Amino acid sequence: MGGILRQMAGIPARAAAVAGVTLVQLLRMRIFLVVAALALLMLGLQFLPYQEAVSVEYQGIDQLQLLKSTGLGCMQLFGLVFSVAATSLLIPRDSEDRILYTILCKPVPRFDYLLGKLAGVLLLLFLVFALMDGLLCLLIHLREAAFCERISAALTERGADPAQISDILARVHEAAGYGALHQGIIAMALGTAVLTSLTLLFSCFTSGTIVSMIFAFGAYFIGSFQQQLFSLLHDGGTGTGPLLRLALNALVVLLPDFSIFSLGDAAATGNAAGAAMLGQLALMACGYMLLHLFVATWIFNRKEF
Repeated sequence: MGGILRQMAGIPARAAAVAGVTLVQLLRMRIFLVVAALALLMLGLQFLPYQEAVSVEYQGIDQLQLLKSTGLGCMQLFGLVFSVAATSLLIPRDSEDRILYTILCKPVPRFDYLLGKLAGVLLLLFLVFALMDGLLCLLIHLREAAFCERISAALTERGADPAQISDILARVHEAAGYGALHQGIIAMALGTAVLTSLTLLFSCFTSGTIVSMIFAFGAYFIGSFQQQLFSLLHDGGTGTGPLLRLALNALVVLLPDFSIFSLGDAAATGNAAGAAMLGQLALMACGYMLLHLFVATWIFNRKEF
């Protein structure tokens, strides 16, 4: 019992060491070139044209929602591509560089190795999400100030009542919705973390990087439309048998419904998910990541290196 407890107590240190090596690997892959490209794309959102056909009272609200929706879409696309591509490369790259054999010949359990790999990817991923969150908030703040100045000048020229101007500007400030935006990005990051652990699981039994990426993208696509798939199978008159139902239940256990982590539309319209909802999503994400890690470890222990 004492040996087991000492082994478990050493998991954080061993996983942290592997995570540090993984972080250095990802930085050497020049992944920040992708981040820089995304940052330039988001900066370009600052120059989206005004909707002149819309009444001046609603220009600010519509444009801020468009800016948030486009920015969140860019972030989700980056998270999807980065998590799948980076994670699929890790184990094959370690095998090619002989790093895997160096680590496994030491007293490093394979669960700790996989946990460190996952932690390294998630650390860089969350740092990048935080940077993009700050950049998007800065763009929204600059655009919000420009809209308020433009709307205030236009309404003053019309001779509008100061109380009316103040009410319209308050609605523009509300449309910025920084709190809802942060919550939407946190939910997005949690979904991306689950996809990362799932991709790590696939990379443990697939034969190459491309195959792992195909499995991961396919799993994300199926998970995003999981509810529609179940509705079609159960209500479409297809006569699902017990074997198919068993396979679907197994699919639910391993494959999350990624649509529940997509709060971008609600964040763009300023509807906050709430702390309780985020807490449930965080617990669900942690549960799925642990499940994927245990299954990946079981597969990894049966591979010969």
